Amino acid sequence: MTNKLKYFLFSVFFLFLSFSLFLYHFHGIKALSFFDLLFFTLMLFLSNNITALDHSINQISMSIVLPFLFPIMAEFEPFQAAVIALIGTCNLKKREKGFIWYKFLFNRMMIFITAGAASLCFRIVLGHTNTPVLAFLAATIIYFILNNGLVYLVIKSSGGSQNISFSYFTQLIKIVFISFFLGTVLYHGFLKFGKPVFLSALLFVYIIKDFLYAKIKMLNSITQLTESFLKIIDLKDHYTEGHCERVARYTETLCTAMGIKRTKAEQIVNIARIHDIGKINVSDEILKSSSSLTAEEYNEIKKHSLFGYQLLKNIDLMNNGLDILLHHHEHYDGKGYPEGKKGTDIPFGSRILAVCDAFDVMTYGRTYKPAMSKEEIIQELERCSSRQFDPIIAGKMIELINKGVFDDIFRAGRYKAGIS
Repeated sequence: MTNKLKYFLFSVFFLFLSFSLFLYHFHGIKALSFFDLLFFTLMLFLSNNITALDHSINQISMSIVLPFLFPIMAEFEPFQAAVIALIGTCNLKKREKGFIWYKFLFNRMMIFITAGAASLCFRIVLGHTNTPVLAFLAATIIYFILNNGLVYLVIKSSGGSQNISFSYFTQLIKIVFISFFLGTVLYHGFLKFGKPVFLSALLFVYIIKDFLYAKIKMLNSITQLTESFLKIIDLKDHYTEGHCERVARYTETLCTAMGIKRTKAEQIVNIARIHDIGKINVSDEILKSSSSLTAEEYNEIKKHSLFGYQLLKNIDLMNNGLDILLHHHEHYDGKGYPEGKKGTDIPFGSRILAVCDAFDVMTYGRTYKPAMSKEEIIQELERCSSRQFDPIIAGKMIELINKGVFDDIFRAGRYKAGIS
């Protein structure tokens, strides 16, 4: 455990103690039967364990518990609701690394804080508006912000991966709104039909969970496949693997600057990560040549985009957007390969990838071709605009370079091929 993580856990522990004393002192508790305590705790426990979703790449686990917190927030004081949540959200799933005491402690404290804060928010908003729906919406937002905020901070403090994908974050938002809708329905069903409605709700949420799990699993599989292909590329040519990762970063920056829809941008970025996968079918002598390529060698290299397309087209999880990979060496004037496409006939993602691919080659160079300076790269992009590159995309890249977006690359002076 790092010192940074220790300090963070101590801070959460202090917050947990302070908040629990605050809730108990200022809001107190009300009498409740042992049966009520057992029933609501059991329902929350079941909802937590049968709806667990795991995102294996980011090592994050979450469950759909918000709907079952709604009636609890309405029935009990915030302190009691937080205690029920703390006990009821214990997870039975056995972890590969075994029991980790500080992770368990953090999860218990986190759920107490988030459930208690959500319940307190519910009480405050309900008192001012007398509208349960608005109160539940406010509580849902508070729960979501605190829960995911604390998870992010503990990952950051532990030195773990912070690259939580936008698609995964989008799934979390969808789950929150689904939970809000289900929670509102469950609350009104509880008011009208009582406790039996919980059992039918558990079954319904379990069915919903299966659809969401399928999407999360697909994201896991795509990421794992991409990483596997990157390892294959690295074994073939170390430079190419570093090149693909850098091109993906530039592609993401350029897509954001151009205001491309996030789902489309993510598709282009994913292709950028493996755009040179076809080079595994190119001989080592050509890939690692320290001199300029002959015409025959260059013709062999030109086949790599087609090789990559043929390799991935029959993999269902990877074949979305493969036209971007196939045509990323087409030129705007029609003089590129493999099909000589011209202008807007070239897929938009391919045109973006072409600029980012060339930018990395210019900044890092090759063993037989030295890297170019910032000014030389701008001149080259201007010269090749409307010839090799889409003029709008090239213009946006020049704009980003002039704004200093990529200055860290130039300042680092890492222009040698193979340094990543």
